[in-house]
Amino acid sequence: MIILDSSYASPEIVAYAAATPILDNDAARAASGCNEINLLSETAFADRLNAGARLYTTSENSLGWVLGHATNPDLRRAIALMKDKAALRESLAPLYPDYRFRVVDADDLASLDADDLCLPVVLKPAVGFFSVGVHIVETPEDWRAAVASIASLRTNWRNDFAAWVVDNTRFLIEEFIGGDEYAVDAYYDEHGEAVVVNILRHEFSSTADVSDRLYYTSPEIIRERAGEFTDYLNRVGERLGIRNFPLHLELRLSEKGIIPIEFNPLRFAGWCTTDLALFAYGFHTYGLYLENRRPDWDAVLKEKEGNLYSLVIFDKQSAGSASGFAWKKAAANFTEVLQTRVLGPDAPVWGFMFTRTPAASRGEIDAIIRSDLHEYLL
Repeated sequence: MIILDSSYASPEIVAYAAATPILDNDAARAASGCNEINLLSETAFADRLNAGARLYTTSENSLGWVLGHATNPDLRRAIALMKDKAALRESLAPLYPDYRFRVVDADDLASLDADDLCLPVVLKPAVGFFSVGVHIVETPEDWRAAVASIASLRTNWRNDFAAWVVDNTRFLIEEFIGGDEYAVDAYYDEHGEAVVVNILRHEFSSTADVSDRLYYTSPEIIRERAGEFTDYLNRVGERLGIRNFPLHLELRLSEKGIIPIEFNPLRFAGWCTTDLALFAYGFHTYGLYLENRRPDWDAVLKEKEGNLYSLVIFDKQSAGSASGFAWKKAAANFTEVLQTRVLGPDAPVWGFMFTRTPAASRGEIDAIIRSDLHEYLL
């Protein structure tokens, strides 16, 4: 079963959903257009959910509906744990006995002395999404700037996001861990075994960068990391007791091992960007989960050698008064654009581009990470 949300539903998931039960809501009706989809009333959908049917959502905005209708205590607990970074840290603390973190009310941030924080640290909402309110703090000056930024933007978050998506009242201060960052789409099957359906390397322009500009996958990444990340998720699953559950995990791989940044429940990469796996490897990640299938990586990767498949997120952070984005000009910088998705004017980003880059030409994706995007603004 799938819940579509108004934030974005890709043509790919709408096409897949033709034979899948979909919650009857405004977003589903708008997304379906002339396509026939299997709409179920709230009552019928909730009955199937509570009878044990697998559920996938395209957005965390749908979590309110799920929590309001799901009676399964294990499902409710898994959602609550994964959305609350502080609660999850506490649940996984036995796996990380030396990892430092604390939870602070937003109103108390300004009274904290940066010299008492064992810098560097990461400051972020205890319940968050899309790097909103995330700050890497290396100096007392960084701390003061981060606290001031949060104070000025908290009201905007309350207006832009539901409380279960971004919470502007509680913040997590945690030890900063260096290393390579990855995003993992995975699910737990009926036995609680983890199944990895895609792995993305998250690239940054600098150590201070917390943006979501670029993620990419490749046969090399899958072969190097799938086993390790599956083992890790199985250890997490043993502690949390999760079954029949999809998730999106962001993590750092450091000299201390795997350190989770956040778990996002009941979905894979947001705004349907999990479709990168479809463009790169030929399968729907949500289809694997809903149909209880595993990717045949040996077969899938044979034809993909020597390529990097990227998700480029064109943000509006430096957009100023720009009214549009030069998509064709941006596309000219890539070997092959697999798909472009333009979002509406109220979205926090211009949109997304899915690309294929020969490994020998990876300079084209390194360049877009460093770009301030000014040359593409209209």
